[in-house]
Amino acid sequence: MLDFILSHIPSFLWGLTAFVVFVLILLRLALKPVLAALDARDAKIAKDLADAEAANRRAQELKAELERVIRENQDKVGALLAQARREAEQAREALLEKGRAEVEAMRVRALQDIEAARHAAIIELRKEVADIATEVAEKILARHLDAERHAELAQQAIEAYEAARAK
Repeated sequence: MLDFILSHIPSFLWGLTAFVVFVLILLRLALKPVLAALDARDAKIAKDLADAEAANRRAQELKAELERVIRENQDKVGALLAQARREAEQAREALLEKGRAEVEAMRVRALQDIEAARHAAIIELRKEVADIATEVAEKILARHLDAERHAELAQQAIEAYEAARAK
């Protein structure tokens, strides 16, 4: 076995030398481009990572801005709805007040009409009473009445007055 090892040492040394030379040539010629490619790849990955982080930050900022705008708009919508409710309530109150005023005006007109009709009825009643009194006076003057006839005519005048009043 020792013979075997000793016989193969020169081949082994030549193979080892060729391998070392090959590795040295590779290191000398290929190491820089490989390292440059690895550095470029690292730089690209770092740039892509930085871009992704910047995009993420920008997206977060946009999200926060959007949420702020949404809150502002919700506040504005709430304020507009509250104002619309107030205006609707004011319009309702104005309409109710206008309706009350119209009802009150109708009531006052009706009372005035009733008062005018009452006044006209009183005037008509007075006229009728005056006419009846004049008739009674004419009849009394036309006849010289005795007390019994006088009481009878007064009773007739009262009945005529009450009959006119009942109409």
